[in-house]
Amino acid sequence: MDRTLAGITLVAALLCLPGTAQAQIVAPAGRTLFNHGMMVRSVIRIDNFSEPVPGLRLRRITNPYAFIWGAHTNLSVSVVAPLVSFDSNSRDFPAQDFTTTGFGDARIFVRYDAWVRDVPGGSTRLSPEFGIKVPSGGTFSTGSTDVIAGLVFSHVRDPHWWIADVEFTKTTTGDGGLRRGNLWQYDLAYLFRLWPRDGMGIPNVMVVLELNGESRDFARVGGIQLSDSGGNLLFFSPGVEFIVTDRTVLEFSTPIPIRRDMNGIQPKPSSSFIVGVRWLF
Repeated sequence: MDRTLAGITLVAALLCLPGTAQAQIVAPAGRTLFNHGMMVRSVIRIDNFSEPVPGLRLRRITNPYAFIWGAHTNLSVSVVAPLVSFDSNSRDFPAQDFTTTGFGDARIFVRYDAWVRDVPGGSTRLSPEFGIKVPSGGTFSTGSTDVIAGLVFSHVRDPHWWIADVEFTKTTTGDGGLRRGNLWQYDLAYLFRLWPRDGMGIPNVMVVLELNGESRDFARVGGIQLSDSGGNLLFFSPGVEFIVTDRTVLEFSTPIPIRRDMNGIQPKPSSSFIVGVRWLF
């Protein structure tokens, strides 16, 4: 029984580490503004955490794959499947060293561009989005089925691009009686076409400035509130997008935590790096 409880506590701690939601550039959870054909998007994010225990280094590497299908005019379907690796290394206590790798839960989204206004050199869109998180059964699966709803707004007047979104996740109880807290996510991004200066040619370079935030309620195990869980995070994320061809985009970002208001004693994000690529078929 003690070993089982210890295992549940460890998994709960890993799953409830802050900052798990922000894994992408511009749009949350591996999605992207996209309307026609088929796209694959892959991103590698490295998160380092500061820990109250001296000499303990924590690192998480997230590698989500997103498959986006432009099913119909103004309608897209996205499936996101993340692979996660977590590494703990202690300078003074080698027994605390371990590396855990496994799949996180998959997410399926449907987005509809409910309001569209196209003008020469730009467009404005308002798009509600609905999704569901389904358990993968992997190491980093919560075992719960969660419901997600969001709203995406985009305003483009080349060379300026504005994108904003808000998303709410309603969690349920999963494996071992663990229930992660309900989650709000919000993003605001500004993109500026740096080159070429005389129009949307290819290749193309865009500067990206983002604010990425999340607010999560306390987690619970067996109905008991975990005091060292939940809180508020806000990142400032400068980056760049390089449109190599009309079918390939490379992207890079460095999220910088500017607010780390976490409940209780938790590891806090200290530095992050994101590298990604998109392929259009």
